[in-house]
Amino acid sequence: MFTLGLAFSLFILAACQSAPPATETAPTEVSSTTDDAAPTEPAEVAPEETAPTEAPAPTDEPVVPTETPAEVKPLIVLIDNDEGPITPANANTFIGGWMTGWIYDPLYIRTPDLGTRPHLATSATPSADGLTWTITLREDILWHDGEPFTSADVVFSYNFLTAAGRAPGLTGIAGIEAVSDYELTLTLTAPNPFLLEEGLAATYILPEHIWKDQTPVSGELSQFQGKIGTGAYKLVDVVPGESYTFEANNDYFLGQPTVPMIIAKIVKDRTQQFNQLQSNAASAVLSAVPPALVQQMEDDPAIELAKGSDFFNYILYMNGSKAPFNIPEVRQAISLAIDSNLLVDIILLGQGTVLPQNWYHPELPWSINVPHEFDATRAAELLDQAGLTDSDGDGIREFEGTNAEYTILCDVNNPVEVRATELMGQMLSDIGFKTTQRCQDIDTSVTEIWPNFVAVPDPAYDLAIWGWSAVPQFRHGFIRGLFNCDFGGIGWGNLSGTCDEEFDTILTEFTSLSDLSRVDELSTAFQERFVEIIPWVPLMSPNGNFAYVPADYDGWVYLNGSGIMTVWSFLPPEASK
Repeated sequence: MFTLGLAFSLFILAACQSAPPATETAPTEVSSTTDDAAPTEPAEVAPEETAPTEAPAPTDEPVVPTETPAEVKPLIVLIDNDEGPITPANANTFIGGWMTGWIYDPLYIRTPDLGTRPHLATSATPSADGLTWTITLREDILWHDGEPFTSADVVFSYNFLTAAGRAPGLTGIAGIEAVSDYELTLTLTAPNPFLLEEGLAATYILPEHIWKDQTPVSGELSQFQGKIGTGAYKLVDVVPGESYTFEANNDYFLGQPTVPMIIAKIVKDRTQQFNQLQSNAASAVLSAVPPALVQQMEDDPAIELAKGSDFFNYILYMNGSKAPFNIPEVRQAISLAIDSNLLVDIILLGQGTVLPQNWYHPELPWSINVPHEFDATRAAELLDQAGLTDSDGDGIREFEGTNAEYTILCDVNNPVEVRATELMGQMLSDIGFKTTQRCQDIDTSVTEIWPNFVAVPDPAYDLAIWGWSAVPQFRHGFIRGLFNCDFGGIGWGNLSGTCDEEFDTILTEFTSLSDLSRVDELSTAFQERFVEIIPWVPLMSPNGNFAYVPADYDGWVYLNGSGIMTVWSFLPPEASK
């Protein structure tokens, strides 16, 4: 499925990836800190003379063989895509972003109930005007190679990731300075009411001594596979296109991880994933179970489903840089022509939620919940007003002398997307659009929609079904990055090709509030504007069903709105308290 959410910027981000696999190139100046350092020759030691010992007397007792340590059985989990390097400078999908959190830590962290608490930091305190934050750090943290974690690493990471365009939650930082090894200050260009939740809790910290020779390039994913973090797991092996192997960091500051070794195996085909689960070739699938397979999983006595809210959301993009999708009335007409209730009933088998017209999941406390409206008659009227008419009576409208014939992109490996585009094509034909379904490999489609994961003002598609992860939903100000006129900059994730200055103005004020009493007012204002201009059509969110084999591992923790793939699933229970 097309599913993004930047990690961390989490991206944050669930199944869309096109970066080529990388090979690790260790910085030359830090080779002494890596496992590749040349061993030193041991000093010669003269053998110590000892008196000869008598051979043991014969015995009839059976010889008991010496026990050898049992081989660690890895927990095999299945993921959708090759994520490329698993680092904060590269993570670009939902699952890839959460796996980054197995290796690296942020200053603050999201808890399973979506709260925020100190993690590598012990506190973060704003000044009275909200423009300066003082952050203190834990003093007992070591990198996986034994080097101490300090404020210099934070300064380096924030500067590096910002320069690389990989830290959207840190935009608006004017300066960052280390006051001491364990204290630093952030200076903002304007107050940011979401700095903790969407900045400090969404940005993983890199080790300066490993990354200092790397060059951040805005608009390019780093292909450096640094393996050193502070997190609960060490990345010990990468087989491009096949798997990632993680080994527990037994000295982790929140306690020894509950699983000694994890292998994340890449299986793109969703049906194959669950076949492997049922054949004992894997212990869990980190993506939600497709609705058509839920009953099959429930009927298998060896498998259990972790269930909960899922803010993952399917939407229909309309390329607003192309006519006629640059006309708001046309986008409104397309939205009115789509029966989302029918999509949920047929494709999700009733196991999902119709998204409101304002996009936010109805369970989120700030969603204004404008109901989705299905009205093909009204859609046809809007198209007439916009100048799309069927002058020759062939059932296909024309716009400026050209037939309204368009292509809808989808992920060939996602049956939900394949079936949804089929049904939406039929719905759009009822209002005079002729559509062609083009389902292809994710990597191919991303080059047209989000080339090199850099939003562009004129993407090369007509229509596309897309999936955004839960992260953009539960981060209240995240939508600014998904719909800002600064394509590839502030609008790093604006894949719609649409720019609306009024929307930008509201969101800019919203994300720089010093008067927090106005949060609800401005949140309502930008959601109402979204409904007016409809940059994309909100469709549906599936219910959260995540399959695993409890006999292999039964410690999964469900992050509200997301699933079981976060590091909380592998930490001792007391860690989240």
